[in-house]
Amino acid sequence: MRKILLVFLIIQISLFAKSDKLSDIPPAYEIYINLEPFKCDDTCLLNLVKDGLLHSFLARYERSDNAEVIQAFRTIKGEISTEKVFIPSTNAEFKIAIIIPQDSIKSYAAVVSNSAIAYMIRQNANIDIKFYNIGNESTNSISNALTRAKAENISYLITPFTQVGVAHLNNLLEDSMLAYIPTLHSSTLPNLKVNLIFGGIDYKEQIVRLLDFSNGKNAAFSDGSLLGSTLNKYSEELSGGLVYQNEIGNQTDLKNFVDRNSKINEASIFLNIPILKTSLLSSQLRVYDINATNLLSTQINYTPSIFKLTQPQDRELIYIANSLSAVDSSLDSNNKILGQDINFNWVGYSTAVGLDYIYTTYLNQNAQSLFGERIENSQVIYNTKILKAGEFSFKEALP
Repeated sequence: MRKILLVFLIIQISLFAKSDKLSDIPPAYEIYINLEPFKCDDTCLLNLVKDGLLHSFLARYERSDNAEVIQAFRTIKGEISTEKVFIPSTNAEFKIAIIIPQDSIKSYAAVVSNSAIAYMIRQNANIDIKFYNIGNESTNSISNALTRAKAENISYLITPFTQVGVAHLNNLLEDSMLAYIPTLHSSTLPNLKVNLIFGGIDYKEQIVRLLDFSNGKNAAFSDGSLLGSTLNKYSEELSGGLVYQNEIGNQTDLKNFVDRNSKINEASIFLNIPILKTSLLSSQLRVYDINATNLLSTQINYTPSIFKLTQPQDRELIYIANSLSAVDSSLDSNNKILGQDINFNWVGYSTAVGLDYIYTTYLNQNAQSLFGERIENSQVIYNTKILKAGEFSFKEALP
């Protein structure tokens, strides 16, 4: 059934692409021609780098498993670099396993799967993707998936796990495998293996950037979820203290939170709540004459729904941190055909970044990377911007 779906998607995407095609002329690219009759081994290549003969290096470079050679190639080409280079097993095949704990990540299971399919179609990648639906994140479930991947000579894994699953994965993952976790930031857990790469966004960095717009009197609301509570904690720690914080549950009437609340009047208020609660709170602040200096939010409220669910006068106060950059147009179209928008869905975006890293670093080093993010200390580094939610669109804001 999946093969039939892929054929259908390729046909549909081809039809879509025709309407956006600007020219039959392919884009320019560089070719380095090797005129030397003899193969240049790893030692030879490293000597070329040492002697500054970089064009000769690029011309004579072929696929290599040597960590120094790979690092030199990535650096010279100006592509994504990482301080810790994973060396795959010599038995590794052109396969990627996506291990999905559907019970834990719920709807994100489809987001990750669709993002992977869209990326491989965009790159026309001759890669075999295996989807392992393991249900839960127990040690046994993860261990069985890794055993199966090893039996199929798969060294590259996409593992959209929670903290529980990553803790088990950190103990079980063999050195011959590389796992990319799109759902978490590397700061989540201590003492992690170097062959675990993380693609989660950095909420602490987002809050630090948002504090540039604060007036120094900070308050915060959360929804009581793990993420909301964590964001409130970060807001308090990084701001030096909150004058007020509270938790909004299932209430729709927020009078008890805002009416005559002098602590949040003329304050910079962190909205560590999802968009529906953001729309309720922002409107009721106005109804009860609370004059907030501004409303600050992390990625949690970076969604086009904000323009439908909030009033223009309320959006004038809202500043949102966003760590996602512009998406390749063809990749964007592929995802939209599959019913998702990775311009706003950071898990889908992160999944594509991870696949791009694995594909262009290890499986096809001649392929063009679709993303500009780099990897440092086993973590994707995003370019975080602060955006203003205007009347109809997001615009970058300056402090």
